[in-house]
Amino acid sequence: MAIRWRGPFPWLAGAFVANAAAVILAARALAAAPLTGDSLTALTLVALAGAALLFVVAWKVIDALVMRTLRRMATEVRAIAYGGDRPGLDPAAYAMLSPLPEAVNEICARMMRAKTELASGLATATRRAEDNAQRLAAILNDLQEGVVVCTQRHELVLYNTVAFDLLGPTADLGLGRSLFETLAREPVVRTIERLGADPDGGGRGVPFLVGTVEGRLLLQARMSLIRAGGGALAGYVVTLVDAAPQLASLSGREALRREIAAGIEAPLERIAAALADAPAVEAACHAAGQALRRAVAGYDRLLAGWWPSGDLLSTDLLSDVRDRLDTAPAVTVVGLPVWLHAEPYSLTLALEDLVRHVAAHTGAGAFDLSAGRDGEAAWIEIRWPTGPSLPAVAMERWLDLTLAALGGLTARALLPAGPNGEGGPACGADEAGGGWVRLPVEPARASGARSGPPLPARPEFHDLGLLELPRDTGDLGTRPLKSLDFVVFDTETTGLAPSQGDRIVSIAGVRIVNGRILSGESFSRVIHPGRPIPPESVRFHGITDAMVQDKPPARVVLPQFRAYVAGAVMVAHNAAFDLKFLEVETAGSAVRFDGPVLDTMILSDFLDGPDAGHSLDAICARYGIPLTDRHTALGDAMATAAVLLCQLDALEGRGILTLDQAARSLDLARVLHERQRVL
Repeated sequence: MAIRWRGPFPWLAGAFVANAAAVILAARALAAAPLTGDSLTALTLVALAGAALLFVVAWKVIDALVMRTLRRMATEVRAIAYGGDRPGLDPAAYAMLSPLPEAVNEICARMMRAKTELASGLATATRRAEDNAQRLAAILNDLQEGVVVCTQRHELVLYNTVAFDLLGPTADLGLGRSLFETLAREPVVRTIERLGADPDGGGRGVPFLVGTVEGRLLLQARMSLIRAGGGALAGYVVTLVDAAPQLASLSGREALRREIAAGIEAPLERIAAALADAPAVEAACHAAGQALRRAVAGYDRLLAGWWPSGDLLSTDLLSDVRDRLDTAPAVTVVGLPVWLHAEPYSLTLALEDLVRHVAAHTGAGAFDLSAGRDGEAAWIEIRWPTGPSLPAVAMERWLDLTLAALGGLTARALLPAGPNGEGGPACGADEAGGGWVRLPVEPARASGARSGPPLPARPEFHDLGLLELPRDTGDLGTRPLKSLDFVVFDTETTGLAPSQGDRIVSIAGVRIVNGRILSGESFSRVIHPGRPIPPESVRFHGITDAMVQDKPPARVVLPQFRAYVAGAVMVAHNAAFDLKFLEVETAGSAVRFDGPVLDTMILSDFLDGPDAGHSLDAICARYGIPLTDRHTALGDAMATAAVLLCQLDALEGRGILTLDQAARSLDLARVLHERQRVL
């Protein structure tokens, strides 16, 4: 390979030659005289001095001509990497480092080509995205409906000009802002829950009504969910239309219907009364009146069918009414949940207005809201314990009042009517004081229960030592049973063997106070069990691994449930099963569930005898208690609460009035129950 006489090589060669010459000259000078120790020492010193000089010269040459050049080159390479369109280095400026500059220039050339190709690709993609965005904007802005797209955290990511014009006067729309700055929260959240529970996943979307936060507008809306690749909720799309024109049209038609009915029915009644001695005329007037009532009832059914209704749980609806009323007047949601079919937002507004109307008319300050169902009839009941009842005239007057929040429609337009107008709203007085109002509601068109064959009951758990009473009854032991607060609870689990690693996936409870089930103050949580949920368990409770993915573990939820239970007697069906899981989950922590516990299964054995069925289904069938959402923690807790109230009445009939008396009676019942199981 040919030596290039450039760079540091000539300098190093010259230093080496000078050092060698100095050593040779010193050696020749010393060789001319006799060789002594001093002459050898001098020669050594000369050689060392020459080597040191050579090292210093070499270091300076390399630092000046190589290292500094490399640092300068590194600076230029960085400038090329982060700078503009500079093609590369000048090889002549770094001749001593050749061929390194040429290699760097090759890299720079490839980098520039890649950058050019990337810029071209980005420009093409940007043009396509802009074209698509312009097309989408043109499509969205050409729609007659307002469109908003939100994340799962309800933050706006897109809206069209129609939505801006529609909602702009309510709040300043802006990307990243919460939808609930503009629209009421409850209808949106309830619709998301409804779509999330739909096996179709909300692909078709569902209609609903929603109002703006200040009540300026009532909007017809339709929601569809946006799901990520794994099926998780990524966001949702809502289309919006001002409902005022349609409501005004409906209100006008309803007013015309009332005018026609009032203008014809009253004269017919007067004719029938005046011609009571003419049977044929009276019969004709009666038939005409019946036909008119059928027509009015049919019109009311058609009017009620306009509302975008769906199946909903009564406790959700009544809890929204309670939240809107806040504390004036005070409202408590009581009783078992019932599946209804209604448009929740408009019915919530109507119920809120009715409670305020009754409070103003009667002076009552506290109300109980509940729902019920009997065969094909369902209703919502408002009850107040003190004060006068509501006269039927006042009830009818309210039904015919126009509600501003519903665009001038009356509350009567929301309510279903029977074939001939029967089964309408009713009101009355309680013998003990106070009164009640009952509004008919259409029952759910689906039962709310899961489809498929009936599931077997949970096997009986026999660690009855967990139920030994008294479990520190304290002052509660001598109090009447009906004066105690109870928390009826239930759990759903990954399996039936806590000692083999099965864990809780859901826990729920409901309080009973003064003999009332406070269904609006229930506790319900889904728990991450820390292990996969077997398919055979999912078949029972419907909770999948995807549903618990983002849920808190038991160590977070159980302290919250312990605070909810505080001061109350715990109740469960087959309670030993649930207590064993609580014991396993709280092992090693400061959380303890060591208060008194009642078991409705043991109570059933004590009250109804060993030959009666003691599963929850059998007891509910015996007492005529409807089951809603069976094999869910909250649904089973509600049913068990209703069972407990029946059993408390039965205990009172047997002279068992206090918790300590119940403990002594149930101790014997547990022993007999265990013997029967063994035999």
